[in-house]
Amino acid sequence: MSKKETKTMAQLVSIPGETAHESPSSSEELPGYCPTIPPSAPTPSLRHLRAEAEIRGIKRALEQTGWNRRRAAELLSVSYRGLLYKIRQHNITSAAEPLDAFARR
Repeated sequence: MSKKETKTMAQLVSIPGETAHESPSSSEELPGYCPTIPPSAPTPSLRHLRAEAEIRGIKRALEQTGWNRRRAAELLSVSYRGLLYKIRQHNITSAAEPLDAFARR
């Protein structure tokens, strides 16, 4: 794998224009900020925000590797079995793969 292909989990789920040492100047720049949720709505839990970040990172790694799960696990610096667990836990599927692909076997 080339150095160009290697990315850390932080790079895969980073927010454009945000650096690790910047402090947000307004609530609109916060990572959990969502402009479609009104400020009066309850704040999403940390567990929910973490799950969303995991899903985004895993999907991006899978797309970058053409859904090669072993290479995606390497990109994310997790074990192959750990990645498979997260894929099943979050019910992540490719657009080309039908949801019941394993049910037909």
